[in-house]
Amino acid sequence: MNGDVIQLTKLIPIAITILRVNQKFLLLKRRNPPYANLWGLVGGKLNIGEHIPSAALREVMEETGSSSPTDYILKGIVSERLVGPEEELKAHFLIFVGNARIDSFAENHREGELALFNVDEIEHMKGQIVPSDYEMFMRFHEGPTNTLEYHEAELVEESDSYRLAYYREGGF
Repeated sequence: MNGDVIQLTKLIPIAITILRVNQKFLLLKRRNPPYANLWGLVGGKLNIGEHIPSAALREVMEETGSSSPTDYILKGIVSERLVGPEEELKAHFLIFVGNARIDSFAENHREGELALFNVDEIEHMKGQIVPSDYEMFMRFHEGPTNTLEYHEAELVEESDSYRLAYYREGGF
């Protein structure tokens, strides 16, 4: 290794859900880092031993106050790296992206503010949304498909923002 320092980072499994409420989509304006003050998708870390759909539904209920998520479907998997300004790996997320419906939600939550947007509004908010969440939304918000997709992303943390270095379909 010639004196090189190896930084070990955990692979963090995350379940996020694109939530439809009637004809709109629910986003969360995050209060806490990473991604504080940016809109994003609802979700969080999987607990040890928890299956993906169970984690996704638990996070939906915890972050929205909804007791009735329905129609959950796993749409894709995203391997996302968060890199610091010096190109150091800060985190590596394995994100399981799903879709579901809810009928109601609480507008404020300890994680942040919740609000509904249509697709056009989300497209115009691109700079206010976690860059990789925006890309995941745009690729996975439509109805069920028979294909589970795999994507890769890298976000670069800059002084007061995040830049998407890449978002691409993965595979061989």
